[in-house]
Amino acid sequence: MNIKKIAVVGCGTMGGGIVQLAAQNGLEAIGIEADQAGIDAAHRRIAAGLAASAARGKITAEQAEQARTCSTLTTDLAEIAQADLVVEAVYEDVELKRRLLGEIDRLVGPDTLIASNTSTIPLVVLAAATSRPEQVVGLHFFNPVPAMRLVEVIRTPVTEQECVNTVTELATRLGKAPVVINDVPGFVGNLLIVPYLLDAIRAFERGVADMESIDSVITLGFNHKMGPFRLSDLIGLDIVHDMAASMYEEYKDPRYFPPPLLKQYVRLGWLGRKTGRGFYTYGD
Repeated sequence: MNIKKIAVVGCGTMGGGIVQLAAQNGLEAIGIEADQAGIDAAHRRIAAGLAASAARGKITAEQAEQARTCSTLTTDLAEIAQADLVVEAVYEDVELKRRLLGEIDRLVGPDTLIASNTSTIPLVVLAAATSRPEQVVGLHFFNPVPAMRLVEVIRTPVTEQECVNTVTELATRLGKAPVVINDVPGFVGNLLIVPYLLDAIRAFERGVADMESIDSVITLGFNHKMGPFRLSDLIGLDIVHDMAASMYEEYKDPRYFPPPLLKQYVRLGWLGRKTGRGFYTYGD
């Protein structure tokens, strides 16, 4: 199947990035948001992303302008009906995702593939909310979507190989490096990174070292681009918390239990770069 039109339901940080990526690679892309405020925010996010890609020389100014004409945003979920692939990219709430996937399933044609950008929820739980679990696949992009090369393609025991092949080829067309993974909570990326982030927070809580020192050990000692606190702020502390809570619910492993400090920051609304305050404080 040749994917020509892609619909993305939920155009926050991840969904907006997927719309931008699809449009700047010549696909017809439509983004669905809940209300006009969401659409306005997505427009700003996508415009800023295209400008940044052009400034870095990843695309030309002409390609950026072409991408704007290839993408549309709307509040009408029925607009997904003619899409070849629909990607669900709302926040990590299992009941919300299941309800939304059921609606998507009823609106699209029998050949349409359905993907979820979930980062931790077992895909089989989401696929079971549709009448076509064999055509449901995980398509887990990493943040920021236009820049990060990795895409985890997740398959359940019933996912058709043709579906896996189609989305893997699409990811390659979008300039990504897809890795096919079997369906387990957290897949590979978050299965490994979440305990690392939480352990850093616990070390800080115990007074092992301050945040800057812990980040420096990782950046200078292991040559990582950023340490765990900067990375958590980039991901979003609410997202880190929800990923951890979701994986703890599945595994009941204390390594995934969100530390008290992380919970407190989320309750304060200190969510990282996107709010200007997380573990660190960010200017404009």
